[in-house]
Amino acid sequence: MAADLSPVYKALPAPAPAAYSWTGCYVGIEGGGMWGQSQHVSTGSENPANAGLPIDNKFNLSGGLVGGTIGCNYQFDPSWVVGLENDTSWTNTRGSANDLLPFNPAAVSQTSEDWIDTLRGRIGFTWDRALIYGTGGAAFAGTQVQVCSPFICVTDSKTRTGWTAGVGVEYAAWQNVSVKLEYLHADFGNAQYINPPVMGPAGGTVVTRNVSLTNDIVRAGLNWRFY
Repeated sequence: MAADLSPVYKALPAPAPAAYSWTGCYVGIEGGGMWGQSQHVSTGSENPANAGLPIDNKFNLSGGLVGGTIGCNYQFDPSWVVGLENDTSWTNTRGSANDLLPFNPAAVSQTSEDWIDTLRGRIGFTWDRALIYGTGGAAFAGTQVQVCSPFICVTDSKTRTGWTAGVGVEYAAWQNVSVKLEYLHADFGNAQYINPPVMGPAGGTVVTRNVSLTNDIVRAGLNWRFY
């Protein structure tokens, strides 16, 4: 009888862990490498016969970049996340090539970038703490064109506006901290530099030019999310 009156205990199942939520805003740091291409083409402003002629062959640019990020995410479905992100980076990306005939082959034309900024939307698919996403939006860059011959150097600077798109993967290593790896392509089209043309002391002319610019960016980042 005493045995029949003893209470019966049953272990309750452990509660299921809460699914990770990507909703919230964050700040972060990022850094990596940037590669691209540029070409200088004559506008023909000093000699209409040269209009549209390439001043140099297409040349490659390369450099590093490091900067900061701010953004916000909203998880509107168990598996989908949308967001908006802005980042600004310092860079030392640059490249150059010798001019071609009928221009001065002793001259060197250079394109360089001092900073790059992107403002992008993001949409991604998440598996709990892992997020894979596509991203796209506007890109801005602080650029400089320099042309040096044996007798003169001429520099012109512009802020360029273009578009950017890419993909990335992000993983929430801790509750408020995530790491990411991202690829972006940016295209800034063409912009005009050195207008009006500049006459050198020995009679040569640094001509007005349209300069094309594209970038490919690979970078890693660390984000801290706050609620």
